[in-house]
Amino acid sequence: MKFVARGDARWSTERVQQDVDVSPPRRPASRAASAECRTPRIVDDLEPLELDGLVDHDGWSEVAVTGSAVAADAQHVSFARSTITGVRLTGAQLHRLELTDVVLTNCDLAGAVLEELSLDRVAFVGCRLTEVDLGRARLVDVSFTDCQLDRASLRMVRAERLAVRGGTAIALDLYQAWCNGSRWHDVDLTGADLSGAHLERARLQGSTIADVRGGKALAGSVIDHEQVYAVGLALLADAAITVDESR
Repeated sequence: MKFVARGDARWSTERVQQDVDVSPPRRPASRAASAECRTPRIVDDLEPLELDGLVDHDGWSEVAVTGSAVAADAQHVSFARSTITGVRLTGAQLHRLELTDVVLTNCDLAGAVLEELSLDRVAFVGCRLTEVDLGRARLVDVSFTDCQLDRASLRMVRAERLAVRGGTAIALDLYQAWCNGSRWHDVDLTGADLSGAHLERARLQGSTIADVRGGKALAGSVIDHEQVYAVGLALLADAAITVDESR
């Protein structure tokens, strides 16, 4: 069943070979924290929807979205059980956007400000999220596959079962982000800011961890043997240890 509402808020229409744990032994992870990211639940028969901007309280369910909403300024927009393909949301300001059971493919959200974002079972595939602001977002069962997250802000997000696979996240801002049990596989995290982040039980195999700030946040995470040197440098830098051969 599909419903559309405008003008109010109602709608309804292993890789583990030679892993290295960089912390002392800890209590076992809960099932919720260590479980795989759940995929969006979407029906096959979706109604086409061509976007031409967004307004407050727009809401759709079971639609296949295309079109554009560049620089849109709206709040309380919602999508559920839908696909969003090739949509341009560059520079959009969407306050309290809610996505539930949604797949976004090849979308452009560069520079978008998504304050108080709420995502449940959402997958981003091949999307451009350069300099996107997801600060304080709530992320549950969210995956990013081959996306551009360079200079994106995930400051103070609270994530449960977050998975990032491939793509780039250069200078990513994870300041005080809560991402316990998250997965970051084959991601370029060069220059990421991890200050105050919670990454216990996070798995980072295959990712580039160079010149990161706040290396202490990696305590309790799992890396592979090829990452030991880079993580060691990050920990030394965070502890303000100087290596000097002169006496």
